[in-house]
Amino acid sequence: MPSSSEIRSQVEARLAGRVSAAFTQRPVETALLPTGIATLDAAIGGVPCGRITEVIGPAFCSAGRKSFQAHLLASATRERFCALIDASDSFDPKSAASVGVNLRRLLWVRCSERGMNALEQAFRATDLLLQDCGGFGLVMVDLAAISEKLIRKIPLSTWFRFSRVMERLDTPLVFITPLQAIGTCSRLTLNLPGGELHWSQTTNEAPSHARVSLAFDFEMQITGRHSCKKPPQRVHAFSMQRRWA
Repeated sequence: MPSSSEIRSQVEARLAGRVSAAFTQRPVETALLPTGIATLDAAIGGVPCGRITEVIGPAFCSAGRKSFQAHLLASATRERFCALIDASDSFDPKSAASVGVNLRRLLWVRCSERGMNALEQAFRATDLLLQDCGGFGLVMVDLAAISEKLIRKIPLSTWFRFSRVMERLDTPLVFITPLQAIGTCSRLTLNLPGGELHWSQTTNEAPSHARVSLAFDFEMQITGRHSCKKPPQRVHAFSMQRRWA
């Protein structure tokens, strides 16, 4: 009885004139939505459509995750209608509009509950939007202000269910979380480890109490990708200017 390798060779020989490389697996191209951050888009192209992206922003990096959220929404709402499920009711429309978010193309779902009830409310809203997602070019779920204790209680089956649903859609689903929670169920994982603070004067020029902070520079660590496996990479993502009256 011929071995499997011999059978494979025979099949490839017979199909050589009609089907080239019959047993070769070809990577499936995934559409990408640009984030609006030039350095990040140069590294990854954008967030993958039809897949989950996890953006990890710890409590001390709230400014960074809000800036990323605004950049992505600004990029997406130029041509698409988007949905933001806000589990902690922390979205600031005025600040978002100032960086280019088209609020006329944004559905803002504000969760009125707190704690575990807010988490359940956010997931119910996400389920409803994904059932008929043909009109949205991006669905973003902001869980960053939910306590880490509650995020850890989310079973893996919940993330797996969202991942399976997304396989049938062509919309990016982005979760913003305070710690890594989704794991392998996300196609792309971005981590905001912190920011570098820039002061108005150096310590040699003036005492510390006479200085004011002018800007934050944020780096983003790419720990998972939509393409082939690659090592983690850090990129300078964006800067946030602080305005003083």
